[in-house]
Amino acid sequence: MKKMKKLFNVGIFVFLLTLVACQDNLLDTTIEPVDNNNPSTASLTNVDGLTTFSKGLYDFLASEDVFESVGTESESPMLFFSYGYHETMGDVMAMPWGNFGGRWINQTESVTLDDGTVVLPPAGGPQPGEIATRNTRAAGSDNALQYEWRDMYSTIVQSNTVIEALENLTASDVDKQAFRAWALWWKAFAYSKLGSLYEQGVIVDSGLLSNPSSQPSANFVSNSVLIDESNSALDELSTLLAGVSDDSGFNSRLSNFQLAYLASIVGKDGLMENVNSLRVRNKVYNTKVTDMTSGDWAEVISLANSGVSSNSNAFTMQSETSFIDNNWLPGQVTGFWYFPSDRLIQDINPGDARLDLYFEPDFDFPNPRGRGIQYGASKFWNDETPIVSSTPLAVTMYYASSFEENQLFLAEAKVRTGDVEGGLGHLDAVRSFQNSGLAATVGAGMNEADALEEIRKERRLALLMRAVSFYDARRYGIASGSRTGARVLDENGNVNTNATIKYGYLEYWPVPAFESDFNPVSPTPQ
Repeated sequence: MKKMKKLFNVGIFVFLLTLVACQDNLLDTTIEPVDNNNPSTASLTNVDGLTTFSKGLYDFLASEDVFESVGTESESPMLFFSYGYHETMGDVMAMPWGNFGGRWINQTESVTLDDGTVVLPPAGGPQPGEIATRNTRAAGSDNALQYEWRDMYSTIVQSNTVIEALENLTASDVDKQAFRAWALWWKAFAYSKLGSLYEQGVIVDSGLLSNPSSQPSANFVSNSVLIDESNSALDELSTLLAGVSDDSGFNSRLSNFQLAYLASIVGKDGLMENVNSLRVRNKVYNTKVTDMTSGDWAEVISLANSGVSSNSNAFTMQSETSFIDNNWLPGQVTGFWYFPSDRLIQDINPGDARLDLYFEPDFDFPNPRGRGIQYGASKFWNDETPIVSSTPLAVTMYYASSFEENQLFLAEAKVRTGDVEGGLGHLDAVRSFQNSGLAATVGAGMNEADALEEIRKERRLALLMRAVSFYDARRYGIASGSRTGARVLDENGNVNTNATIKYGYLEYWPVPAFESDFNPVSPTPQ
């Protein structure tokens, strides 16, 4: 893995210096890269070298140690606090600590208790202002906006480089198809992540071979154009997969790009399922529920019917002593980095086996260190569960869609198009898969509103730690607005069950200063 990183770091050095411009970040270093293996772009002209380089994409998608720097490139925090930002803004987790700007990302505007008392944050103001205050290079690692931007653009440039290298690669046609498919997938994924979080971005068409100095584009586009770019890459990938004639050879080469210890190794058919589910994500997560039409939901059903059908076909990551080694959410939450939100707890149905399995009871921690009552927790994480563990290979995290997410897309789409019982069948499938112990909802006589509420609650629990809760809160209009009937501990630990939380969160983040200071943002993006 270290050799893979050294090969990659030489190529990406200038890109990180110019495009992402993070040299004032406390996670970065001025140490020159050490090149013990003498890697160079020349190694990308042979299959083995390009395979190693392609596998290097994991360096931006996972974290061996988020506090370690290798050359000029900091390890990715994606599965640690980048996912954590999403989960706290979606209010399934709470983080009261200022590390990496985490506290300010989930700083609510106000909380109104059951008795009408309005409680404001004890320090600072609503989230948008706190984000703006820290969106400077001087803020260093406390500028939360930088991480997902850096990692996704790094992923795009490396993907482009793989595609550029194919022109001079001596390899079979099927090997070249596998290389291109791998690069197109991660390029589509990265644009999806960028377009689903940031207001604006740039389209990067070149890699390190055609643009060795990594001069960035100065043409900013809106987040909707970033989503279009993701879908365009998925179009190209779909066409490529339809033209593969040697499935065995394709799957053999594709497997070589994936970490050997992972339980799930995605092949051609699984890749096509991921294409369909990512298209659903791009549509659903970037459209308000009130703006979705019956045609939109029909499209969701059509795509999700051929979406991720099993988690053996999902893009996953597991902790292993040589890679990640517990520096991710499942291994860190028990270190008090994050608490389960009481709003998550209130959304778990009585009798759900996951409540006692996942969470330690009677853990009262109101108003942690005086940071604010919205961060208070009445439960904590049980260790060694299906979602939290420090044991290598014991738990799994997901990059894109999963079986459960795809099933819940189908559940919601069918209910919203009048097929309540059909939708509830998918909800029951998820609850059965995760051993909830809950009675079936099919045949229970639920109406559409009741069914949608069950699906909303299930998404919060079943997809915990998969970084989609903020997307849901945004499309429901909660993230920028309020939640009523909320469970909140006051500063003395008294449980309020009818509180109102006014979040007032940004729906999309601004461009991080590590980019905009060197590449001015357009006031009128394309």
